[in-house]
Amino acid sequence: MIDIDSIVTTLVTIVTTYGLRVIGAVVVVVVGWLLSRTAYGLIERLCNRSRHIDKTLVLFLANAARYAVLTFTFVTVLTTFGIATTSFVAAVGALGLAVGLALQGTLSHFAAGIMLIIFRPFHIGDTVETGGVTGVISIVNVFYTELEGENGRIVVPNGKLWGEIVKVPRGPARAA
Repeated sequence: MIDIDSIVTTLVTIVTTYGLRVIGAVVVVVVGWLLSRTAYGLIERLCNRSRHIDKTLVLFLANAARYAVLTFTFVTVLTTFGIATTSFVAAVGALGLAVGLALQGTLSHFAAGIMLIIFRPFHIGDTVETGGVTGVISIVNVFYTELEGENGRIVVPNGKLWGEIVKVPRGPARAA
């Protein structure tokens, strides 16, 4: 026969044990989500105060902070349920290394784009000569830069602009 008392006792034990963990996990998720939004907004406001920081860099930094907080939140929720996160963190690290090696060329253009945005060796509207092409800078993106040349649009990977000689003819002084 079915023993009702043992079933009720088992259910009460499960609810009290895991119910508190679920409530704790929900609280951690809500707090982590609010913190990620706060971090995003704070970084965006701080960076937008300076006109020297490019909008692309602002969005990159704000999103990086947001996803870092959400990743820590996810790991904390897993820990709340007693799941060992060391293996998870090691697997994420190995995955990051594998993706980094696979995207080595793209990541070098990305890193060069960040350097171009931060150090600003040239600005939109400048005429530059690099790698046998000459044009006026129209867009400086994180991965590539667009030039308007005589024969149309020229897309140059940022790794080429950062790693090669770029000639910027002298002109009137400009505000930074």
